[in-house]
Amino acid sequence: MSTAYTTVQRRLGPLQRRLRLSDTLLFTSRTLWVGAVFFALIALAGRLVAIPHLRAWAVVPLVVWGVLVVGYLVARPSSLHRTARRVDRLLELRERLATALELYERPEPGVLDDMQQEDAAATVQGVRPGQLPWRLDRRALILSLLPLLVGILLLLLPNPQDAILAERQQVQQAIQQVNERIAELQQQLTQETTLTPEARALLEQRLAELQEQLRRNPGNREEALADLSSAEARLQQRLDPQADARRAALEQMARQMERLSGREAGQSSDLDRAAQDLEELARRLETMTEEERQQLADQLEQQATRMAPTSPELSQNLSDASQALRDGQQEQASQALQQASQNVRDSQREMADQEAVQQALSEIQDSRQRVARAGQQGQQGQQGQQGQQGQQGQQGGGTNAPNLGQGQSNADPEVDPNRPGGGRGDDQREMVYQPFEPLGETGDPEFVPGQQGEGGQEQTHLEQSNLPGVTNPSLIPYEQVYPEYSRSASEALDRGYIPPHLKDYVRDYFSHLEPGVGTDSSGE
Repeated sequence: MSTAYTTVQRRLGPLQRRLRLSDTLLFTSRTLWVGAVFFALIALAGRLVAIPHLRAWAVVPLVVWGVLVVGYLVARPSSLHRTARRVDRLLELRERLATALELYERPEPGVLDDMQQEDAAATVQGVRPGQLPWRLDRRALILSLLPLLVGILLLLLPNPQDAILAERQQVQQAIQQVNERIAELQQQLTQETTLTPEARALLEQRLAELQEQLRRNPGNREEALADLSSAEARLQQRLDPQADARRAALEQMARQMERLSGREAGQSSDLDRAAQDLEELARRLETMTEEERQQLADQLEQQATRMAPTSPELSQNLSDASQALRDGQQEQASQALQQASQNVRDSQREMADQEAVQQALSEIQDSRQRVARAGQQGQQGQQGQQGQQGQQGQQGGGTNAPNLGQGQSNADPEVDPNRPGGGRGDDQREMVYQPFEPLGETGDPEFVPGQQGEGGQEQTHLEQSNLPGVTNPSLIPYEQVYPEYSRSASEALDRGYIPPHLKDYVRDYFSHLEPGVGTDSSGE
């Protein structure tokens, strides 16, 4: 290999790299529009459809385009002959470099080959890579910047789909919390020993199906609510509509059994203890006097009448025991009481199953409310603010009817529409309804007669009536009835099918029914 050819070959290396970079720059300027257009289209689609991680997806076309550019730079083939021809053409070397390469590769060298190669070597030594111009399609590059800038603006400007994505994220978080609550409920069912195997298997199956459906949910509120409603409907088919009535009747009977056994009735009833009391009564029949047996027969008959609508079999056994006691058949009465005790135990297991179903239903309802509220707090706040502004606008344009004759229209904020000229009260008792009195006239006063007490003051005694007629002994004073109703309500809240978000309303309702509450508040 001649020295001249080696020089030409060595000097063509940097020139080849310069040309490769120049070609890549030209390829970049001519293909940037492809990635930019797809970038802008994805950014635009993100404003029409909720796309999670929109910016990452929008950059994907540009990343793919960049990978192609790098691949073009690295993998595009380029030979020394092609480089020599391009350098000759760009620098107007009159094909010196390309001819030198071709002459060297000829099998039979000519007389002038060495002189030509030495001339090419001398020429290429004076060539610098910087002499080769960069190639760039400016027009295509400028046109490519337009969709690129549009896409950037679409990503930077506020996107209405962001609220939808945030809502989906909150819904997904709510669904995750629901799944955690369902898992806790499944753990409670596993530890519950009073459930029958059939009821436990059914509840575990239904909850597992619901949990799997919610786990596959990507954050779709409607789909989650539909799954929860479907699970609730399936569980409601297992709910006995007479369960609450049967429970109340059994608990009332349990308290009655406590009284018959000589114990003081507690705040809560125990059905297992009631079954034991029935068995104890069956064993005590022989030691009872005839009068005690007849009294027991009357009480059992009353209990049978109360249990008839909800527990016919238990009612029949209690009625049979009552009739046997009246007929003096102690053995038949004892057997009937034993059967009634077994009925109570069976009812206790059925109630445990119903309570588990009610607990699952209550949890599903609470979960449905949680999913329905997820992501809507901001919307409700905006709507509430707009509603308040609308109400203020309506109030500002209204007039006070009693002040029309004086030519006033909400001039004095202290004016009460129901009492012209009066000041504003200090408490909420001002909001009490005041009847309309035409022309300012007052009606005939009515007086409720009381009893004259010391000091000339009228006194009214509760639970007493001075009206004509006979006092009905069947009417029980309200103060005596309220504790039983309040206790039943508390038990229903603890075990009944009542959504958690409604329990506070029930407690508040019974707290206002408590004797003395209304009197104290009105006398403040």
